[in-house]
Amino acid sequence: MKKLIFIFTALPLFAFAENYSCDELLNDMNNSCNGSGACIDTFHKYFEIISDTCTYNETERFAYYKLLKPLTLKGTLKYVIDYGASACSPDVIYTIFTPDDEDFNFLTGSEYNGALVKKSFKDIENMLPKWFKETMLAGSVSFNVELTLENIKDEFYALYEHRNVYKGLGQNISACNFGDEREIFPKSIKVLGKKSEEKAGLSSYIYVDISMIYYTLNTEDDYVNIRETPNGKILFKIYKSDIDKIVIVDLDQARSNISDKKSINDKWVQVVYFPDKEDEYNSIAGYIHKSQIKQIEDIYKFLNNGK
Repeated sequence: MKKLIFIFTALPLFAFAENYSCDELLNDMNNSCNGSGACIDTFHKYFEIISDTCTYNETERFAYYKLLKPLTLKGTLKYVIDYGASACSPDVIYTIFTPDDEDFNFLTGSEYNGALVKKSFKDIENMLPKWFKETMLAGSVSFNVELTLENIKDEFYALYEHRNVYKGLGQNISACNFGDEREIFPKSIKVLGKKSEEKAGLSSYIYVDISMIYYTLNTEDDYVNIRETPNGKILFKIYKSDIDKIVIVDLDQARSNISDKKSINDKWVQVVYFPDKEDEYNSIAGYIHKSQIKQIEDIYKFLNNGK
């Protein structure tokens, strides 16, 4: 699937690219409406393509357009943390908006079922639960919202298609399949109510391309304690007899990829503990003394039972 992204940028940014017809990009936009004439008409009602700015290069193509009048929509605003995000994902932590009205499906990217929101809103972020905002466990939190897009004079959005391409052995290899994406820049967001929250599973902590640390037990005792706080209340006993099926993820290290939040104790590490790697949604967050664990060098081999 071809990849379209709305980004907010100034015109000189892609001046090096070659000019071409806007028709192909507009056809892609029409396709994102799934054949709905009302959706296509709605796009043209609110946005105007600047035809002489349609450009492309080897890995991307785009056309500038402008928002013709203010646009207010109801929908779902979803905050996501995914430490297992791939190189083709927007980031480890991101926010997406999905409109309720199907006539605005041109704002919905198939990759994430929503448009990436490229502005932060502190009043909404203060409503996020502690496990997401402070502990930064993988998962998502959704709100029902009313969102208004900006209409800023002398600035333009862009209709943007991109793919990552690696060059090697005399050929180009696409690292990411084309996929629909959008980026939007809301002027304001009003929360109408909280919709849902969900902690993610083990797969959201497994990713080779960012610095992640996984542990196994390193003790002469029969078990290791996982505690609520350093040297605090015992939440669970991790037994050596279960060593082949447990997974222990260094949450301090994972979190350092998206936050300046530091470990509160040099002798203890905050972890996400999975009692059974075959049951990825059963997990406990807590603290383990560093003397009781050691790093697993090859998490993929471990997850595949040593193969």
